[in-house]
Amino acid sequence: MSSPESPTAHIPAENGALSPYAQRARTEAGEQISARPLRAIPDLPWMRFEVGERIVIRYRLADGLHDALGEALEVAPTHVTVATRRGPVRVDARTMVTGKRVPPPPTI
Repeated sequence: MSSPESPTAHIPAENGALSPYAQRARTEAGEQISARPLRAIPDLPWMRFEVGERIVIRYRLADGLHDALGEALEVAPTHVTVATRRGPVRVDARTMVTGKRVPPPPTI
């Protein structure tokens, strides 16, 4: 444990101001964060889908692989909602295996 005289001890001033050490530490931390190179958000393949497109998404659950085939109702970084014959299916991003656009169903 550090003593009050230790430079690592943070004792806030009574008026709420930061100690000189705390101010310096905050400035140094900010410089370290801003010195990092900016990275682009990773390209999420399902974000290329548009609402209304016919798509199929394969996803993995505890009981195996499943497919959601139908019209895209919602496309978000965390999930895609597909209007299937059985109703809307929300597929979480962490369960997605693959997906693609598909042609319209055949007409008879």
